[in-house]
Amino acid sequence: MLRVVLIDDSEHVRDAVAELIRNIGHEIVGQAGDGASGVHETLAQRPDLVIMDWRMPGMDGVEATRRIRASHPSAAIVAFCSTPELRDAFLLAGADAFVDKADTKGLIAAVRAIAESRTTPG
Repeated sequence: MLRVVLIDDSEHVRDAVAELIRNIGHEIVGQAGDGASGVHETLAQRPDLVIMDWRMPGMDGVEATRRIRASHPSAAIVAFCSTPELRDAFLLAGADAFVDKADTKGLIAAVRAIAESRTTPG
């Protein structure tokens, strides 16, 4: 079971993703509505996985990804964003995967792949 932090400025999106993540057997250990709070929540909770939006008040998701990667390098980060042009920026900032917000099956696949990589030896 992965411990997951959700970072998105939409409470509706966070609630929907939280339900999806719980339904596939993982635990939501924290949520945040902006990048700075998301970095703080991630460092406080030390999750296995962070699911990150891009456009949020204050610090955007690319910068939050960069800061999380620098401070908690063992966390997997999935950018879950509706702006595909940001894929490269997220990956350069340290995200492990980029999934379009319209692709919930892709999000499930990414989470399952991360969970599998955490339980498969070397």
